[in-house]
Amino acid sequence: MNYFICQEVLNWTSLSYSSILNNENIKECYDYLNHAESLIVDFDDKFHTQDSIKNLKLVIDKRIKQIERIYNFKSYFPRQHILETYQKLGIVKGLIIKKLFSIRNEIEHNELDYTNKEQCRDLLDTVWYFLKSTDGLVYTANTDIELCEDEENETNWIAINLKSPQYELVNIRGRVKKSFLTTEKSKDKLELENIKITQMPKELIYFEGNIVLNDKQKVLIAKKLFIDKQY
Repeated sequence: MNYFICQEVLNWTSLSYSSILNNENIKECYDYLNHAESLIVDFDDKFHTQDSIKNLKLVIDKRIKQIERIYNFKSYFPRQHILETYQKLGIVKGLIIKKLFSIRNEIEHNELDYTNKEQCRDLLDTVWYFLKSTDGLVYTANTDIELCEDEENETNWIAINLKSPQYELVNIRGRVKKSFLTTEKSKDKLELENIKITQMPKELIYFEGNIVLNDKQKVLIAKKLFIDKQY
């Protein structure tokens, strides 16, 4: 028998996190960013300005590949542009970066004679902020979180444990009032399976098992576990 618990528990106060180190090379993106900057600082012709745009686009591509290798956020909204997905998740504002993509495509495919060094400098700053905003995601991934309904009174708490940031297996355990768990399914509840329940005093229970997540709930946990903690 599967049980259900209101997904409102994901809004409880975060008490602690545990993280794993990722094996991505953060420095590589900054090496390409520095090269893009040198192309517009050290030279004063359209060819180097255009090459700078191409390198800035390359920096974004490399960082997106790093993020996706770890989290596979694209699977949340497979029909969307990846930057739109990041915007929904609250990782980054994607409109200016999409402008960079548009300029680069015009240069690459329509032979745009691009000479706007001032705009290029602005895009350089934008890409730098994008890297800074996502360094934490790439460097570490939070895979464990403990949540408490009330910091002053830790009667009700849950802990969520992920085998990996891509939700290969999501474990849950906690101590809550017996009424928190139900066998009635609804769209605003987390579905729990393989649940073991231990009766405790004062109408409390201790439970442990696994969570069955839909796509919307994956987004909620991603924001709570991976993204919110980065800032």
